[in-house]
Amino acid sequence: MKKYVFIQNEPFLLPKVLDKYLREFADSTAGINIQSVAQGKRGLVGTALDLFKLYGFGYFQWKLRKFLCRKIAGKVFNEWLGSTRTCYSVKAVARKYGVPVTEAVNVNSDEFREHLREEGVEFIVSISGTQFYGKKLREQTPKGIVNCHGALLPKYRGLMPSFWTLANGEQEGGVSVHLVNEKLDDGPIIVQRRYRIWPRDTVEDIMTRSKDLAAEAIIECIRLVEAGDYDTMPNDESEATDYTMPTREDLKRLKASGHRLR
Repeated sequence: MKKYVFIQNEPFLLPKVLDKYLREFADSTAGINIQSVAQGKRGLVGTALDLFKLYGFGYFQWKLRKFLCRKIAGKVFNEWLGSTRTCYSVKAVARKYGVPVTEAVNVNSDEFREHLREEGVEFIVSISGTQFYGKKLREQTPKGIVNCHGALLPKYRGLMPSFWTLANGEQEGGVSVHLVNEKLDDGPIIVQRRYRIWPRDTVEDIMTRSKDLAAEAIIECIRLVEAGDYDTMPNDESEATDYTMPTREDLKRLKASGHRLR
């Protein structure tokens, strides 16, 4: 089954997820499309400003420093020196396994859909992808498109599920790999994995645990689809909760519950 990966250009946790995936499926993956980290309809600058307003100077500058350090390390070690011993970006992971990369393209465009047809792509995996996948793209992908979402769907659809899971005082979190349809985070679920939340867990703890489980869930999903005999779980819209960008009041509520950002 020829595959294609859509993945967000996030340098912290997603390189490890992609590495686990490619270790299993690099030889049957036609390419990797790297998408912007911008959230929803916001641009990159708008997303950064919203996160600064939410997090405040302390956490934002800590995250920004980590981001810049990984970008510099990726440029020096992965690009200039050509080393993939430690990969600081999803692009470097793709190079490690010899998988072609596309960037800054509209995956719903006629040109890109033709590219997928030429490559014989039958199945698409979206890992924290930030584009909407339209009807024409879905219809030309015979085995379907699946998305990995960092929550136990149908709860916590939308943005930043790790944050909202802690802010709402949940004792359990998880990831869901579901088929993509015309609505956000709405298709039938193929695989769900769960993890326990402890009273002093941080948002960083939860995001790390979520991404570790995401890699395992994606691999399990692909093996089920390749076997051709799997059941799906309902992703009942009547039970869904939808979330967008948090506010400072939401952050206060998260901290009041005993959790922190890091």
